[in-house]
Amino acid sequence: MMKKTVSRQCVAALAFGALILSTSWASAEMRQWTSSDGRKLQAEFVGTSGAGSTASVKLKLPDGKEVLYPVANLSEADRVFVQSNLPKDPAALAAAIDALVVKKAKESYRGLQGELAALPGNQDLNNDEKRKRKEEIEREMAMAIPNERTNDNQFVRRVYLDIAGRIPTYQEAEAFLNSSSRNKRAELIDKLLDSEAFGMRMYNYFADLFRIREGIFMMGNGDLKADPYIEYVKNSMKEDKPYDVMVKELLTATGKVWDTPASGYLLADSGMRLCNLSNTFTVFMGTEITCAQCHDHPFEEVYQMDFFKMASFMGGTETRARGGNMMMMGSSNYREEVARMNKVLKDAGKLRENENQDRNLGQWIGTNSIQVVDTGKNAVKLPHDYKYDDGEPNMTVDPGAYFGNVVDLEKYETPRQAFADWLASPENPRFTINTVNRLWKIAFGVAQIEPVYNIPGHLDGQAQNYELLTFLESMMKDLDYSVKDFFRVVYNTQTYQREAETMTPSLTQMDKGTYHFPGPILRRMSAEQLWDSLVTLTTPDPEAVMRRGADAYRNVMNEDLAGLKTAAQIEGWKERWRKAGGSLYSDEGGMVGRDDNVGGEKMFRASELRQPERADHFLRMFGQSDRQLIENQFTVGSSPQVMALLNGKITNAVLTSPDAYLIKEIAFGEGSKRDKVDKVFLSVLGRYPTSDEKSKAQSGMRAKRDRDASDKSKEAAEIAAIGDVIWALVNTREFMFIQ
Repeated sequence: MMKKTVSRQCVAALAFGALILSTSWASAEMRQWTSSDGRKLQAEFVGTSGAGSTASVKLKLPDGKEVLYPVANLSEADRVFVQSNLPKDPAALAAAIDALVVKKAKESYRGLQGELAALPGNQDLNNDEKRKRKEEIEREMAMAIPNERTNDNQFVRRVYLDIAGRIPTYQEAEAFLNSSSRNKRAELIDKLLDSEAFGMRMYNYFADLFRIREGIFMMGNGDLKADPYIEYVKNSMKEDKPYDVMVKELLTATGKVWDTPASGYLLADSGMRLCNLSNTFTVFMGTEITCAQCHDHPFEEVYQMDFFKMASFMGGTETRARGGNMMMMGSSNYREEVARMNKVLKDAGKLRENENQDRNLGQWIGTNSIQVVDTGKNAVKLPHDYKYDDGEPNMTVDPGAYFGNVVDLEKYETPRQAFADWLASPENPRFTINTVNRLWKIAFGVAQIEPVYNIPGHLDGQAQNYELLTFLESMMKDLDYSVKDFFRVVYNTQTYQREAETMTPSLTQMDKGTYHFPGPILRRMSAEQLWDSLVTLTTPDPEAVMRRGADAYRNVMNEDLAGLKTAAQIEGWKERWRKAGGSLYSDEGGMVGRDDNVGGEKMFRASELRQPERADHFLRMFGQSDRQLIENQFTVGSSPQVMALLNGKITNAVLTSPDAYLIKEIAFGEGSKRDKVDKVFLSVLGRYPTSDEKSKAQSGMRAKRDRDASDKSKEAAEIAAIGDVIWALVNTREFMFIQ
């Protein structure tokens, strides 16, 4: 049952081994300090220790004695005085996180130890119950002991998958492993967070969370293209836009998606403002309030009236404009313009026989009417069957927040601006907690609070580590909601850099809060991570091809249609419209052609392909979300997945194609067979082979060739033999899982 050999003394040592950083000043300052309950003290300001919400201020009393006092217990004025001097470097914050993790694990271990000792004398349990509980206790004790530190091979593969969304290339893995820098892990984390790959990886996460589809509307209307919205999300991550700022932009954006890309969030639920409210709470507050749309929530303090008060913040927001004056495109009359253009096409013989209208023209031009606007009139009313005594059926309700700070609508131009400010405020008791809870899950595979969409009203006793969760909340605020800086800290922790936890936390552990992150949990790659890793094995530069369609879409949608006088001009505009959106460009700026593929397949990053991919694509088979529901991806295995790996096109025709980058490197690159085996293993699994693995792989790479065969046939036989070894490694669990 016990999976680790780490001693209990090791646990205790780790608990007290947290890094304490102190800051010194050139001249100490004697001043009066005030506690949060009003007590006064004269002392010199010597420095601080710790970081974030657990930090203490170091004070020197008049008698020369130095004391530590919690910053959280100081008056607001004194906290502001100290705040700028608290350490914010990743090492200090990472050490504080490690200390909190190990502290909680140690407390849990000792408690379980005491329960185990008292179990034989427990009169409330029979022998079978005692046996079962003994097994549970031993399992939980094993999971309370921190795992060993990852070796460099494990670390480089994991951190690439978590930050870049793919395995490292051979060159990337080799460069890291051969580095002699003492800080090479921190340096690699910084490099990856600043890479194009990070934006692609995080886009995949938010595309599932925000339900980003090729056609923005829920049912996937392909006429309203998502390219500006897609690029907005990628660029927000790449440029490290503060997350609270990004959320406010999504909720307050006004206009058309090609001019104001953030409007894509509200347009995704066009015409469904009540559903949008439910989705917004789930995504940004970690709170499921859908039940309250029809009745008082049965498990949370959310009443139906609360739901409609919240919905009223968006009561004056419309996502489908009405009237010709909102369909400008250079013309004040939409219908007349469409009729004129159809006549030009008809006269030029460009329409089919017996047709008077182009099949797409009116619909495409009509797409220009779709935008987010504020009408100034609240359209939200209580349902016709409202049955509670605090309102009447069909009654209009005023906007109001049901928890947190009272919202003063007079300070804002529109109610939804007030709503966005309230929701993404540091003072909101759910927003920051939800943010750090979700980001923590990206790194560790399991959140502090599960499920992530059901954060309870009272966190103490619900979070796995309440003190840690509030520390992360405070840290995120101090970091000004920088997602990159948050991850920079988390990935630098010893907690993250431990070996993966192979024992899955039970539902009981999650409910009781007795799982204490001995390391990230062992988990299968997501569909996007798996696909992007295969892209890494088949192309020399996984990030070389990027989707860039926003500018072309903006230009074609803002075209002055009145200037299109001839059939040729109209046909040209139609062709530009068809091509706008989804265009792929190489990093050199040229558009990627149809024949740019490996083994007949477009091997480009998942973030750059169709959103989501078609139902029969490799990505969808392995769990890519259909984007109809929030977080609808899955990593559960299936028989079709097994067959796809064993017999499918990607592993049998693409990965082993003579055009695949790794095949080219091995078959035609320099080096002996031994070097080639090392390169295959390091490329696929992120490690070098054992002696036994190397021997078997070398044997497998000795192609059976007819001595009289042509050079071309011999070359094909060698390529096939190398492909067999690559195929075998890709079909291992070691490749599929993040260790």
